[in-house]
Formats: sequence, C-alpha cells, structure tokens
Amino acid sequence: MNNTQKLLNLATKAAENAYAPYSKFHVGAAILADDGKMYTGCNAENVSFPVGTCAEAGAIAAMVAGGGKKIAEILIFADSKQLISPCGACRQRILEFAMPQTIVHLANKEGVKQSIKAAELLPYSFSEF
Repeated sequence: MNNTQKLLNLATKAAENAYAPYSKFHVGAAILADDGKMYTGCNAENVSFPVGTCAEAGAIAAMVAGGGKKIAEILIFADSKQLISPCGACRQRILEFAMPQTIVHLANKEGVKQSIKAAELLPYSFSEF
C-alpha cells in the first residue's frame, strides 16, 4: 500500500470520529511528516460558530505534539460527494508547515480527486518561500 492510500485510509477513519452534530459534515485529515510518522485530525464543531476546529488544524497540532516539524504530504477527506479544499486559515496553516513542493491531496467518498503542490494552494500567502 502506498503512502497516499495509507493517508486516505487514516483520514477516512479520522472523519468517522469527527464531532459534527450541527453540520453533519465530517472531515478528516492525515499527514505524512518529515519524521516518517503519520498523524490525523478531524473536525470538532462547537455550538458557538465558528469556534470549531478544522481537521487540518487538528492533524497539524498532532504532528507538532508528536515531534514532527514539516508536512511531507497531506490528504484532506470529506465524507461527501463534493470535493472540498481547505479553508483559507487552514491553507495558511498547511503552508506554514510544508515545503512549496509538498503534495496536498483532496479526497471524497470516491477517493483522491485532486493533488496539488502546497505552493499552489494559496498563491499570495504569508510565507517564507
């Protein structure tokens, strides 16, 4: 099994654990970090919108807590038919911990639908690269 498939499996499992009682929209993210470890996160809503946590932010926090420094690859999965992409804040978060060539995979119930480089995710980001 390649890394992309492993990330898809982990992100799908993370989405199953999402706390989304209001939107019913489950999102999971999985990261392959520079240390070779994989980390996951899921969305966690709060009745006080928009105080919830995005899946990408949760996965990045898990990576940092686990000792990872840079995202080597990331996959964002939405339990939907539509393809989603990270919100603006998460695009900036991803770029903060990625390299320009880091691959960002976007997936839905049908699998990975798009893969782009992190540098393409947010063209006018606050970044060092």
